[in-house]
Amino acid sequence: MRFCFPDWESRHGDQDALAQAWLASQEFAARGPDGLATECVLCGTQARLKLHGDPASPDFREGLVCTGCGLNTRLRASLKLLREQLARWQPAPAPLPDLLARLGLRPRLPRVYVTEQATATFVWMQRHLQAELHGGEFEPDWRRRRGLTHALRRMGGRGRVVFRDLTALDFADASLDGVASFDVLEHVPDYQAAIGEMYRVLRPGGACVATFPFTDQPTTLVRARLAADGGIEHLAPPEYHGDPISGGILCYYHFGWDVLDRFREAGFSQACMAMPYSLEHGLPYGMWTLVAIR
Repeated sequence: MRFCFPDWESRHGDQDALAQAWLASQEFAARGPDGLATECVLCGTQARLKLHGDPASPDFREGLVCTGCGLNTRLRASLKLLREQLARWQPAPAPLPDLLARLGLRPRLPRVYVTEQATATFVWMQRHLQAELHGGEFEPDWRRRRGLTHALRRMGGRGRVVFRDLTALDFADASLDGVASFDVLEHVPDYQAAIGEMYRVLRPGGACVATFPFTDQPTTLVRARLAADGGIEHLAPPEYHGDPISGGILCYYHFGWDVLDRFREAGFSQACMAMPYSLEHGLPYGMWTLVAIR
């Protein structure tokens, strides 16, 4: 099952189904999913779940990991949605690939940019996503990027870590089929510029799939903002999230449903918050993911 709503009002039009999914997920938590065998939506096989953190207050979004693919619930849900979007750009079924092979040609893979590179998620995408994959880290210092490249290769990844700024991407207009951003947008002070860049680099029909701290409330909570003097003004107690570069990066926003308006204002023809839900596949309630189509 998947819930998908274009705005706060329509989300409240399906309260009964959402409530049932939430209650079932509470029972799922009470049963203790640690060690439970499920059919992972990424592995496609039976794999066991491992719950990290305090079992008394389980964090299913970050702490419930599939031992097959090694990814937590948030990533398994969002990568499932990304795969579905990219399927529209996959090579045509046989016999066309056979014909292309005889002609010495290769079918075009969808071209995807993900807003990270020195991570286990990027390594999984390199290995399993049928795409021409591009990544990057917001690290201008070449010495630190060299260290990140070593880390990427120790994890089994390929390539050299490059610097990329989500508010000023180096891709040509309409050159990508997909953009994936997993808990990055909340760390970008000018997140609307980042949304504009994601729109610019996508082809018509291309998809952006993104996760971020989501309040499931009408409006975005601004936790911090840049001050006129170049400093940071904190509007809520500072909140830092782990990252592969500094070990902690400031969170500026917890997004609400109005973030969909920002994507539509940037030019996206469609924008919704989707939530894949299947306890049989280890996807409990709450894995909200933005899907926007250029």
